[in-house]
Amino acid sequence: MPLLSIVLCTYNNAASLNKTLHQISRCTLPEDHNFELIVVDNNSPDNTLEIFDDIKGSIPFTSTYIFEKRQGLSHARNSGLSSAKGEYILFTDDDAEIPENWISDYVEALLKYEPDCVYSRINIIWDQDKPWWFTSHYQPYFVHLDHGDSEQVVTDYHKEFYGKNFCVRKSVLIQIGGFNPELGRQGDKLLAGEETVIYRKLIDLHKKVVYIPSPMVGHRLKAREYESANIEKLYIDGAYSNYALAKIFAKRTLLGRPTYPLISATRALLVHTPKLLLNVANRKMRFYHLLNIKQNLITLKLWSLNQ
Repeated sequence: MPLLSIVLCTYNNAASLNKTLHQISRCTLPEDHNFELIVVDNNSPDNTLEIFDDIKGSIPFTSTYIFEKRQGLSHARNSGLSSAKGEYILFTDDDAEIPENWISDYVEALLKYEPDCVYSRINIIWDQDKPWWFTSHYQPYFVHLDHGDSEQVVTDYHKEFYGKNFCVRKSVLIQIGGFNPELGRQGDKLLAGEETVIYRKLIDLHKKVVYIPSPMVGHRLKAREYESANIEKLYIDGAYSNYALAKIFAKRTLLGRPTYPLISATRALLVHTPKLLLNVANRKMRFYHLLNIKQNLITLKLWSLNQ
């Protein structure tokens, strides 16, 4: 049985996938452990299978291709989970920049801590100038993650991981139900939140969750991620993700609806509306406050309709 199953989910991003697979093939492998790679093609219309076939012979461990026709990242990840033979599953994406120490550092952490989950940093790779609208407020939407330079056991909700660079014990992931198919990317729908559910369930069940500063993975940006329309879509679709999460974790309700999004959206509108008016001359900040207003108006609409 492999110690580690690498599950890489991909959708219509063959050129970037090719880079990521080549980087995985060059990773340093610790001795006395077996590994496997599972590439899950989530109904891609491009030449993803051709890319996999070209590179699989260069990967120094068992490599498998799976086609998942149900659209959605959570469906793809659950297919990888079902097929994985390893004790642990290391997840990543087709736009991840993988360092040579990726596998070896994870194995070292697994042997040291025997965790239920271990994860590491993610940095944004800018291959051109940052767009005019970018501020640090948007880093979570680019899955930037950095919880510091020290290893630490995580016991609260405040140090979440992302699917581009995290590892979880297979039996534990099955125990908590895998990935919620109503959350996560679904083709062109930029939903999120599936990792949040996994993370919070791990914390609630007092599983051993460990953050390690290395190996850091890069996020290789697509051309559209430099466009203001893309970040606007992320904010708008994020309202649907946030409301779905609020329903899952609701502790208080009003009229059969979670109270948190109602209170949070109302407060946010009271903060961002006057700031929008005060930043008439600041294009960047005006755009930021406008996105927040749009997102929270949609949240209030979802709350009123209980969708």
